[in-house]
Amino acid sequence: MDNNLYFHEPSHFSKEEFQKADHLQDFIKYLDSMPRLFAPNINLIIRPRGFGLTLAIEAMEKMLTCDELEGEKKDDPTLQIEKSPVIRLSLKKVKAKTPYEYEEALIKILQGQMWQHHLKNLKQARTHPKLVLSDLIDELWLKYQKSVVVLIDNYDVPFINASTLPPSDQDEAIAVYLDMLNAIKKSGTKVRFVLLTGHVKFELASQIAEGLPQVIDLSYRPQIDTLFGFTLEEVKEHFALELKRFAPRQGITVSEMLKALNDCYGHFVFSDRKIPVLCPASVAACFENEGYLLTYMANGDFTFLKTAIKNNDDADLSWLTKDGQDALFYDHVHLAPNADELGVLLLQLGFVSIDKVTITTGENFINYRYRFAMTNEEMRRLLKILLGKADPRLSTVPINPQVLCDGADDYDYPEK
Repeated sequence: MDNNLYFHEPSHFSKEEFQKADHLQDFIKYLDSMPRLFAPNINLIIRPRGFGLTLAIEAMEKMLTCDELEGEKKDDPTLQIEKSPVIRLSLKKVKAKTPYEYEEALIKILQGQMWQHHLKNLKQARTHPKLVLSDLIDELWLKYQKSVVVLIDNYDVPFINASTLPPSDQDEAIAVYLDMLNAIKKSGTKVRFVLLTGHVKFELASQIAEGLPQVIDLSYRPQIDTLFGFTLEEVKEHFALELKRFAPRQGITVSEMLKALNDCYGHFVFSDRKIPVLCPASVAACFENEGYLLTYMANGDFTFLKTAIKNNDDADLSWLTKDGQDALFYDHVHLAPNADELGVLLLQLGFVSIDKVTITTGENFINYRYRFAMTNEEMRRLLKILLGKADPRLSTVPINPQVLCDGADDYDYPEK
């Protein structure tokens, strides 16, 4: 059989959407309960690809949206959260070759929000994204007399796109973006809270643009460590029919199938609690492809990582898996990551994950140190391909559910 027949993206995530709805409501309540800073609480979450952040943002928008906007029943017993007008900015398709094109692309996205909320065209003279966003927040606040929630998906795409521009344009392009975000900081009580999601952590302020200097990074907090992934028990419970159907086709038992799924797509750890979760997209893709275990994440766009690897091709990453590392997952990376930041990038993108946490306490201090390890077989194979150590065809070779490494080395390139 042609491997390409079952090497495709999952078409839907109906199970994930329904199973995490209650957890998302709790998450919204958690955001509301956080002590408010002088500016609106601006929160950040990064996750590796395939953890459904876009789906989560869309679901949060539906839960939060005012009745006047969505026509929902006012007494819906399933949504026990305060409603708000929502500005949802999806930056996934932001592409520009000059700082001016950045302004145009961002304004176009903001205009889409105006039309969605049935607002009149805002002040005609507004030709800068910061002014347009500021007017959009003001108009929604006036229209509904409620503070606005701002959800920004793929917040990191403008940074990644800017990294491809000539160095002389990079700072100016990023300044346009950060200046737009600064409108949120200046909005005060008109904004209820802000949530930015993406895959890579970049600085949200610079020497030439104030941006968002105070951002609360929630990425590795225990309150959300399982929110965007599947625990093994959740896979066992919610995919019981798929497991019974496809395990025999792979010549293994349901228990063996569960173990293979975990070893291929699991072991992601997002807090000191060390509760491992599986990647939802890879699990869904596996079941949609009759239980075949493939390197589904190879479908993702890892251009930024490939460029960083190329620019640091002599980097020694052995330090990454040694005991006694800092909390690297909270570090940011630059547009051109150096050798040390390459390790941080691999951690943020899920190629390595928390393996051990060492806590040292004293009379006046508490210290956390970490050891990281390769996350799972899927990410191990993908990293070999990205490092140029294996043929890309490795991603289309089914993984043996009983002996994961079986045949994986057949596609290795000879050592240089």
